Amino acid sequence: MNWQNNLQVIWLGIWLSLSFSYFGFSQNSSSEFWPETDIWFRINPSWRISSFIAITKYHESSNRDLNISLQTDYAWGKTKHSIFRKLMDDIKAQQMNAFLIRVGFMEGSSLGENAGDYTEDMLFAEIHNRQPLIIVVLSEILFSQRFRSDFRWIGQDPEFSYRLRYRAMVEKEFTDENFSIIPYLSAELFWDSRYSAITRVRVIGGSTLTWGPTLAFEGNITYQYDSYYYAQNLYALNLILHVFFE
Repeated sequence: MNWQNNLQVIWLGIWLSLSFSYFGFSQNSSSEFWPETDIWFRINPSWRISSFIAITKYHESSNRDLNISLQTDYAWGKTKHSIFRKLMDDIKAQQMNAFLIRVGFMEGSSLGENAGDYTEDMLFAEIHNRQPLIIVVLSEILFSQRFRSDFRWIGQDPEFSYRLRYRAMVEKEFTDENFSIIPYLSAELFWDSRYSAITRVRVIGGSTLTWGPTLAFEGNITYQYDSYYYAQNLYALNLILHVFFE
Protein backbone atom coordinates (compact mmCIF):
# COMPACT_ATOMS: atom_id res chain seq x y z
CA MET A 1 0.00 0.00 0.00
CA ASN A 2 1.57 3.34 -1.07
CA TRP A 3 1.62 6.60 0.89
CA GLN A 4 -1.43 8.04 -0.88
CA ASN A 5 -3.46 4.93 -0.07
CA ASN A 6 -2.35 5.18 3.55
CA LEU A 7 -3.61 8.75 3.67
CA GLN A 8 -6.94 7.73 2.17
CA VAL A 9 -7.33 5.02 4.82
CA ILE A 10 -6.53 7.57 7.56
CA TRP A 11 -9.06 10.02 6.11
CA LEU A 12 -11.76 7.33 5.86
CA GLY A 13 -11.13 6.28 9.44
CA ILE A 14 -11.48 9.85 10.68
CA TRP A 15 -14.74 10.31 8.78
CA LEU A 16 -16.19 7.07 10.13
CA SER A 17 -15.22 8.02 13.67
CA LEU A 18 -16.83 11.43 13.26
CA SER A 19 -20.02 9.94 11.86
CA PHE A 20 -20.42 7.27 14.56
CA SER A 21 -19.65 9.80 17.27
CA TYR A 22 -22.22 12.23 15.89
CA PHE A 23 -25.09 9.76 15.72
CA GLY A 24 -24.20 8.22 19.08
CA PHE A 25 -24.19 11.56 20.84
CA SER A 26 -27.40 12.64 19.08
CA GLN A 27 -29.45 9.98 20.85
CA ASN A 28 -29.09 11.69 24.24
CA SER A 29 -28.13 15.26 23.34
CA SER A 30 -29.26 18.17 21.24
CA SER A 31 -27.63 18.17 17.83
CA GLU A 32 -27.38 20.29 14.72
CA PHE A 33 -26.13 19.89 11.14
CA TRP A 34 -23.98 22.69 9.70
CA PRO A 35 -23.41 22.39 5.92
CA GLU A 36 -21.24 25.20 4.58
CA THR A 37 -19.54 26.45 1.41
CA ASP A 38 -16.42 28.64 1.70
CA ILE A 39 -15.14 30.51 -1.36
CA TRP A 40 -11.56 31.85 -1.25
CA PHE A 41 -9.79 34.20 -3.67
CA ARG A 42 -6.07 34.85 -3.16
CA ILE A 43 -4.86 38.19 -4.49
CA ASN A 44 -1.19 37.70 -3.55
CA PRO A 45 0.78 35.86 -0.82
CA SER A 46 -0.41 38.36 1.81
CA TRP A 47 -3.95 39.34 0.79
CA ARG A 48 -7.02 37.14 0.43
CA ILE A 49 -10.80 37.69 0.31
CA SER A 50 -13.45 35.08 1.05
CA SER A 51 -17.14 34.40 1.52
CA PHE A 52 -18.72 31.79 3.84
CA ILE A 53 -22.28 30.52 3.25
CA ALA A 54 -23.46 28.40 6.19
CA ILE A 55 -26.78 26.77 7.11
CA THR A 56 -27.80 25.52 10.56
CA LYS A 57 -30.27 22.61 10.58
CA TYR A 58 -31.78 21.87 14.01
CA HIS A 59 -32.19 18.16 14.82
CA GLU A 60 -35.27 18.66 17.01
CA SER A 61 -37.26 20.66 14.41
CA SER A 62 -37.40 21.65 10.73
CA ASN A 63 -36.01 25.13 11.47
CA ARG A 64 -33.06 26.39 9.45
CA ASP A 65 -30.85 29.46 9.74
CA LEU A 66 -28.66 31.01 7.03
CA ASN A 67 -25.45 32.96 7.67
CA ILE A 68 -23.45 34.72 4.94
CA SER A 69 -20.04 36.24 5.68
CA LEU A 70 -17.73 38.44 3.60
CA GLN A 71 -14.20 38.99 4.83
CA THR A 72 -10.64 39.90 3.94
CA ASP A 73 -7.32 38.59 5.32
CA TYR A 74 -3.87 40.11 5.52
CA ALA A 75 -0.91 37.89 6.56
CA TRP A 76 2.61 39.00 7.43
CA GLY A 77 5.67 38.24 9.55
CA LYS A 78 8.13 35.36 9.85
CA THR A 79 7.88 32.36 12.13
CA LYS A 80 10.77 31.28 14.36
CA HIS A 81 11.52 28.50 11.88
CA SER A 82 11.00 29.15 8.17
CA ILE A 83 8.09 26.90 7.16
CA PHE A 84 6.80 26.07 3.66
CA ARG A 85 3.54 24.20 4.12
CA LYS A 86 -0.19 23.96 3.51
CA LEU A 87 -2.73 25.15 6.08
CA MET A 88 -6.16 23.69 6.82
CA ASP A 89 -7.90 26.61 5.04
CA ASP A 90 -5.66 26.75 1.96
CA ILE A 91 -5.25 24.66 -1.18
CA LYS A 92 -1.49 24.75 -1.73
CA ALA A 93 1.73 24.93 0.22
CA GLN A 94 3.46 28.28 0.57
CA GLN A 95 5.73 30.22 2.90
CA MET A 96 3.81 30.55 6.17
CA ASN A 97 3.39 33.94 7.82
CA ALA A 98 3.37 34.24 11.59
CA PHE A 99 0.45 36.69 11.83
CA LEU A 100 -2.90 37.17 10.11
CA ILE A 101 -5.57 39.84 10.52
CA ARG A 102 -9.14 39.21 9.33
CA VAL A 103 -12.04 41.65 9.23
CA GLY A 104 -15.52 41.03 7.89
CA PHE A 105 -19.30 41.25 8.06
CA MET A 106 -21.91 38.55 8.70
CA GLU A 107 -25.65 38.61 7.97
CA GLY A 108 -27.85 35.97 9.59
CA SER A 109 -31.54 35.12 9.29
CA SER A 110 -33.98 32.23 9.72
CA LEU A 111 -35.46 30.56 6.62
CA GLY A 112 -38.85 29.36 5.39
CA GLU A 113 -41.94 29.61 7.57
CA ASN A 114 -39.76 30.71 10.48
CA ALA A 115 -38.34 33.71 8.60
CA GLY A 116 -37.87 36.60 10.98
CA ASP A 117 -37.52 34.48 14.13
CA TYR A 118 -33.77 35.03 14.02
CA THR A 119 -31.90 38.00 12.52
CA GLU A 120 -28.36 39.14 13.17
CA ASP A 121 -25.92 41.68 11.74
CA MET A 122 -22.32 41.33 12.88
CA LEU A 123 -19.00 43.04 12.27
CA PHE A 124 -15.95 41.07 13.36
CA ALA A 125 -12.19 41.42 13.59
CA GLU A 126 -9.63 38.81 14.51
CA ILE A 127 -5.88 38.35 14.77
CA HIS A 128 -4.05 35.01 14.42
CA ASN A 129 -0.59 33.95 15.53
CA ARG A 130 0.85 30.74 14.08
CA GLN A 131 4.00 28.92 15.15
CA PRO A 132 5.32 25.42 14.37
CA LEU A 133 5.91 23.02 17.24
CA ILE A 134 8.76 20.55 16.77
CA ILE A 135 7.77 17.18 18.28
CA VAL A 136 9.99 14.18 17.59
CA VAL A 137 7.27 11.52 17.42
CA LEU A 138 4.76 13.43 15.30
CA SER A 139 7.25 15.62 13.45
CA GLU A 140 6.03 19.18 12.84
CA ILE A 141 2.71 20.33 14.33
CA LEU A 142 1.34 23.83 13.79
CA PHE A 143 0.02 25.68 16.86
CA SER A 144 -2.15 28.73 16.27
CA GLN A 145 -3.97 31.20 18.51
CA ARG A 146 -6.83 33.47 17.51
CA PHE A 147 -8.37 36.40 19.33
CA ARG A 148 -11.66 37.60 17.84
CA SER A 149 -14.17 40.38 18.60
CA ASP A 150 -17.79 40.14 17.40
CA PHE A 151 -19.90 43.34 17.30
CA ARG A 152 -23.53 42.17 17.09
CA TRP A 153 -27.04 43.48 16.47
CA ILE A 154 -29.53 40.64 17.12
CA GLY A 155 -33.32 40.51 16.65
CA GLN A 156 -36.03 42.58 14.97
CA ASP A 157 -35.46 45.48 17.39
CA PRO A 158 -31.72 44.95 17.80
CA GLU A 159 -29.62 46.06 20.71
CA PHE A 160 -25.85 46.23 20.40
CA SER A 161 -23.74 43.60 22.17
CA TYR A 162 -20.28 42.18 21.68
CA ARG A 163 -18.35 38.97 22.24
CA LEU A 164 -14.67 38.33 22.90
CA ARG A 165 -13.37 34.95 21.75
CA TYR A 166 -10.09 33.10 22.22
CA ARG A 167 -9.23 29.94 20.26
CA ALA A 168 -6.21 27.63 20.42
CA MET A 169 -5.71 25.06 17.65
CA VAL A 170 -3.22 22.38 16.59
CA GLU A 171 -3.03 20.89 13.10
CA LYS A 172 -0.74 18.49 11.25
CA GLU A 173 -0.42 17.94 7.50
CA PHE A 174 0.10 14.49 5.94
CA THR A 175 0.86 14.72 2.25
CA ASP A 176 2.47 13.39 -0.88
CA GLU A 177 2.84 15.17 -4.26
CA ASN A 178 -0.87 15.32 -5.13
CA PHE A 179 -2.74 14.56 -1.94
CA SER A 180 -3.06 16.19 1.47
CA ILE A 181 -5.04 15.58 4.65
CA ILE A 182 -4.85 17.92 7.64
CA PRO A 183 -6.36 16.71 10.95
CA TYR A 184 -6.91 19.44 13.55
CA LEU A 185 -8.23 20.02 17.06
CA SER A 186 -9.31 23.33 18.59
CA ALA A 187 -10.82 24.75 21.79
CA GLU A 188 -12.48 28.15 22.10
CA LEU A 189 -13.87 30.37 24.89
CA PHE A 190 -16.63 32.99 24.36
CA TRP A 191 -17.16 36.01 26.64
CA ASP A 192 -20.53 37.76 26.04
CA SER A 193 -21.24 41.37 27.04
CA ARG A 194 -24.96 40.60 27.55
CA TYR A 195 -24.09 38.45 30.57
CA SER A 196 -20.62 39.82 31.45
CA ALA A 197 -19.36 36.25 31.65
CA ILE A 198 -17.80 33.39 29.72
CA THR A 199 -20.96 31.76 28.39
CA ARG A 200 -19.70 29.24 25.84
CA VAL A 201 -16.94 26.67 25.45
CA ARG A 202 -16.50 25.00 22.05
CA VAL A 203 -14.26 22.05 21.13
CA ILE A 204 -13.83 20.96 17.49
CA GLY A 205 -12.06 17.94 16.00
CA GLY A 206 -11.91 17.21 12.29
CA SER A 207 -9.86 17.14 9.12
CA THR A 208 -9.49 18.81 5.72
CA LEU A 209 -8.87 16.81 2.53
CA THR A 210 -7.62 18.54 -0.62
CA TRP A 211 -9.02 17.27 -3.91
CA GLY A 212 -7.40 18.69 -7.03
CA PRO A 213 -6.16 22.24 -7.58
CA THR A 214 -9.32 24.11 -6.50
CA LEU A 215 -11.36 21.96 -4.08
CA ALA A 216 -11.04 20.80 -0.48
CA PHE A 217 -13.50 18.96 1.75
CA GLU A 218 -13.66 19.47 5.50
CA GLY A 219 -15.57 17.58 8.17
CA ASN A 220 -15.65 18.03 11.91
CA ILE A 221 -17.56 17.23 15.07
CA THR A 222 -18.26 20.17 17.38
CA TYR A 223 -19.05 19.92 21.07
CA GLN A 224 -20.40 23.12 22.63
CA TYR A 225 -21.36 23.95 26.19
CA ASP A 226 -23.39 27.17 26.45
CA SER A 227 -24.98 28.39 29.68
CA TYR A 228 -27.61 30.44 27.83
CA TYR A 229 -28.29 28.42 24.66
CA TYR A 230 -31.56 26.48 24.22
CA ALA A 231 -29.54 23.33 24.96
CA GLN A 232 -26.50 23.60 27.20
CA ASN A 233 -24.80 20.59 25.60
CA LEU A 234 -24.76 20.65 21.82
CA TYR A 235 -23.17 18.31 19.27
CA ALA A 236 -22.93 19.39 15.64
CA LEU A 237 -21.75 17.74 12.44
CA ASN A 238 -20.11 20.34 10.17
CA LEU A 239 -19.42 19.55 6.48
CA ILE A 240 -17.65 22.23 4.44
CA LEU A 241 -16.84 22.53 0.73
CA HIS A 242 -13.87 24.86 0.11
CA VAL A 243 -13.48 26.41 -3.35
CA PHE A 244 -10.23 28.25 -4.12
CA PHE A 245 -9.39 30.80 -6.82
CA GLU A 246 -6.29 32.85 -7.64
